[in-house]
Formats: sequence, C-alpha cells, structure tokens
Amino acid sequence: MSKRTLLILLAIAAVTLAVGYRVNAAPAASDTVRIAALVGEMEQLGFAKVESLPSINVKPYTLPGASVDVMRVRLQESYEIAGIGNDTVDLTGWIAVRHGASRAANHQLPVSWGNSITDTEFVGLELQGQSGVFGPVRVSLDSARPAVGQVGNFDLSPSAARTLLVANKQQAEKPKPQPKPESSDTSASNCRAPVNVKVSMSQLGLEMKTKEPAVWFSQVTTIPPVGQVASVTVDPVAMMSAGRQVGTLVSGVVKFREVVRTVPLSTNHQVQVASLNR
Repeated sequence: MSKRTLLILLAIAAVTLAVGYRVNAAPAASDTVRIAALVGEMEQLGFAKVESLPSINVKPYTLPGASVDVMRVRLQESYEIAGIGNDTVDLTGWIAVRHGASRAANHQLPVSWGNSITDTEFVGLELQGQSGVFGPVRVSLDSARPAVGQVGNFDLSPSAARTLLVANKQQAEKPKPQPKPESSDTSASNCRAPVNVKVSMSQLGLEMKTKEPAVWFSQVTTIPPVGQVASVTVDPVAMMSAGRQVGTLVSGVVKFREVVRTVPLSTNHQVQVASLNR
C-alpha cells in the first residue's frame, strides 16, 4: 500500500469518527477507498466495541441507493470435522456488505421496491464463538474469492423456500409498529448471498476455507435485512485445509442483525460480476 493511499484511509477513518455513524464520504474519495476505510475501522474496533455501537434505523420497502453497510449479527453454524465430531456453534460479530444501484427487473416498468434487482457483495466479516467440541471458533471473509449476490424479484429454489419458512417461524418476533412504507408494494424480496469464508479452530490447529461459496438465502423487507428475519444456508459446503477436505459447514441460520454503520457510495455504483475474477 502506497503512503498516499494510507494517508487517504486514515483521513477518511478520522472523518468517520468525527461526524458520527452516518458517514457522508468526501466526493473526491473513490468508492474503493470508502469501503476499505470502513472495513479497516471495523477490524480495529474489536468485538466488545462493536457490541456497544448504537443501531441505525432502516426503512422497510425502500431501495436505499448504493452503499456499504455494517451489521451486528448473531447466528448459528453447524460444523462436522473429520475424526472430531460435529457441533452447532453460536457466533457473534459483524458483517459488511456493499449494495449497488438498483435496476429494474422488468425494464418496461420504473425501478421500485416491487420491480428491482440490487447486486450485493460481502466485503468484510468477523465472527467468533465457543464450541464445546471444537473450542474457539473464528470466521472471517476470504476476500481473495469474492462472490456476487442479488436482492429483488427472482425465484428461490423450493428447498430454500421451505428452509426459510421453518426458520422464520421459529424465530418470529413480536409485531412492532412500522412506519408507513414509501411504496405501495409491501411484498418481501428474495435474497441470494454467496460468500467464501475462512474458519479457524485454534484448539484443533485447523485453518480452513470453504471449497465453494456458502449461499445464504432470505426473504427481506429491508436492504440490508434487519431484526429476526432469518437467512439460511441450504446445501452443505466442504471445508478445505492444505488442499484436502477436513470438514463440512453443514448448515447455518442468522438469528438477528442490525445496522451499525452505513456509508453512501457513488449514485451509479455497481457490484460488477467481473470482480469474481480479481
């Protein structure tokens, strides 16, 4: 990293702390720098400070515009490790996701909550938990292998829809008064969010990576999703270490999330599928 780039990152991080949790980045700063500054800030905070951050309200049924958002999360992931056993681990921490400018699903109609596709990508992730079988578990983003997802008007697979139905019933929250939506369309949008991660189990001396992206599915009324709206994985994912499979991410379910940071990006910012090759 050049000295000039480092100075830019430090300046943006300072502005972030000075103006509060809603950040209006300087126009001269590129989206890449804005994203890197936010992720770098979160990585420096540590888990305890992340837990103390105030939450930010997210409007339902509203397209937010291009942004990068950080969510405080609670989730469970079930792992099976060869020769050791299996366990379901409670994990807490944060994830950062960028969203591009929404486009029309049906190009003959205007862009709206009910007629949109929004591309999305995980850009940061730090989770921790404790397993009675595996010991400490840490999960982080494998940024060398990005994967692009979508929110909007497309069909979920029958297996994903069934799994989501069960998960949402199990963790349904009490109804809360909701502000009047800006759109007359109040149907949920589907979300498909693939992500490659690295999983560390220090007690076992294991450093693993997903062989292919774990794909999270949800049905959402906000972008990004908040509250007890479930996200679930459907298909098991092989976990690799030193070129061989040593375990499996059997399943996962997000229990709760809330936005604690949000940075707007350029109005026409897009999450390019070509980034998969970088």
